[in-house]
Amino acid sequence: MSKSARRARPPRPSHAARQAAEAAARRRRRWGFGSAGAVILLVGAAVLGLHLANGSSKPAGSTSEAPPTAGSPAPNGTFATLAGQTTDIASLRGQPTLLWFVSTWCSSCQAGTHSMAQNLAALRSDGVHVTEVELYQDLGQSGPSMGSFAKALAGTEYGNPDWTFGVSSAALTHLYDPQSYLDIYYLLNAKGQVTYVNSSPGSTMAQLLSAAKSLA
Repeated sequence: MSKSARRARPPRPSHAARQAAEAAARRRRRWGFGSAGAVILLVGAAVLGLHLANGSSKPAGSTSEAPPTAGSPAPNGTFATLAGQTTDIASLRGQPTLLWFVSTWCSSCQAGTHSMAQNLAALRSDGVHVTEVELYQDLGQSGPSMGSFAKALAGTEYGNPDWTFGVSSAALTHLYDPQSYLDIYYLLNAKGQVTYVNSSPGSTMAQLLSAAKSLA
């Protein structure tokens, strides 16, 4: 190839430009239950769920850090409830808990919260309390506040004492989501031990309900 041809080739976008474009695409997908982007995220979350449920701690190319696994004690850390109270994971002991980390701009998290509202009574029948917390700073993306997210998607179940919404501290997010998954949950028994890990309850609700029954 001649020098003139090489000079005519358009420049490749910088890494920062590519990241900005990806972030903009994520924001456009926000709240899009019926969009192709929502389908892609739901499928991706389902694949991640199978990956976690099969006992693998991280996908190819990820960091060496891994989130807690089934059989391990639930690490302690703090989060703030929407009522403004700071609490910690240790305080959840005494009752089985679904500890669920979400990003509010994530389509699978939105669909999962809608599904959770429809299945909250079934989880409560097995004694499970749901604690859904926003990942720290929404993983660096622009999404709705956790309050508006919860009110829009939990419907009539918003305010139910069996479902707590909150916002994670940076340390808690790092403990439970070191690889920045958009949507990951942990089922804890009354002793504060992790018994089941998966993702996207909108796609994995049947498995979650089955795991919850094993705690009863």
